[in-house]
Amino acid sequence: MPVNRRAAITSTRRTLSVLSNFPPSARTSTRRVAYVGWSGNGNLGDEAMLAAHRSLLPEWDILQVPNPPGIERMTAPLLRRVAAICLGGGTLIFNGHFRRTLETLMRAAPDAPRVMLSVGAEDLDYREGRRAGVTTEVQRWRPLLSEFESIRVRGPLSQEALRLAGLQSVVVGDPALALPTALVSAESTTEARARVGVNFGVTDDMWGGNHSAFRAAMVATVRRLVDDGHDVVLLATTLQDHAHLREISTELARQGTTVRGPNKVTLPALDAALQDCDIVVAEKLHALVLAARFAIPTVALEYRPKCRDFQLSIGRGGQVLKTSEVDTEVLSRMVTNELNASHERDRLSGVVKHHQAELRRSAAMMERAMREPS
Repeated sequence: MPVNRRAAITSTRRTLSVLSNFPPSARTSTRRVAYVGWSGNGNLGDEAMLAAHRSLLPEWDILQVPNPPGIERMTAPLLRRVAAICLGGGTLIFNGHFRRTLETLMRAAPDAPRVMLSVGAEDLDYREGRRAGVTTEVQRWRPLLSEFESIRVRGPLSQEALRLAGLQSVVVGDPALALPTALVSAESTTEARARVGVNFGVTDDMWGGNHSAFRAAMVATVRRLVDDGHDVVLLATTLQDHAHLREISTELARQGTTVRGPNKVTLPALDAALQDCDIVVAEKLHALVLAARFAIPTVALEYRPKCRDFQLSIGRGGQVLKTSEVDTEVLSRMVTNELNASHERDRLSGVVKHHQAELRRSAAMMERAMREPS
């Protein structure tokens, strides 16, 4: 297909997606909140954060803004019909892609209040892949963030990145922590085996960039955990990861190692898989976050600093291994130590409840700003 034709088709699809989310009528614009994020792309973390915003702000019509480069002239009249602009959940700050979407919104609705519940910031010292140029974004983001009623962030690393950029912020936790926990009937079992949830999948810009070495280390670790007498369940948070983990399960079965999962890529299915776990070892950020909602201890496989950012926010900064440094002996020992930490779930439950209270307070502050624009 010729490049010009492909570009025209892509532009048309993006325009239609804006028309679908922001129709001229059928929704009351006085309650319409334009949400900048990445939902609708088969990633449960992004869906959980959007759902959390809607749960905390039930009187508002929170709508995902498509990320549409090059179609501002066609979409601006639609995006103008919003009551507020919300910088949504995820590692958005200092990311050029989301900056451009935010700028489009701000130009279309210059008088709409700018609000946020809690956002992550790119680490200014991280230099892997496309993140190598993140420092060039600081000057572009600073004036945008100065228009928000407050800057609230996921964790202390995000707060430090903003401090280095000359901006003050407050840590309130990841938005998905506020998502209600819908308990599913637990699987009945008489086994005394500990259940270890394991998540790893398809990523970009990861520490070290060696996907094959990381994959091999994790397959070896899963075999070791099963040999140690643990029940392992594979946890999927994205459509890509689901296919990847199905391949892992088949590979392990050929080697004589039986594991459970992966779960279907829906929030209820992931919750059902998580709630039976005694510990979760995860690469993807929201496998960690959604497990923490159940006060399940987590060990992070840090593929980018955002995983450490979250672990630090819940007092588990010591339970982190970079994907470039995963070692089967070290990781299996960490799992054993965590399973023996009898009071950790009580401590973690208290930390999560604190963040949930902070997120509710933040939502109330957002609501006041949206109801009383300056």
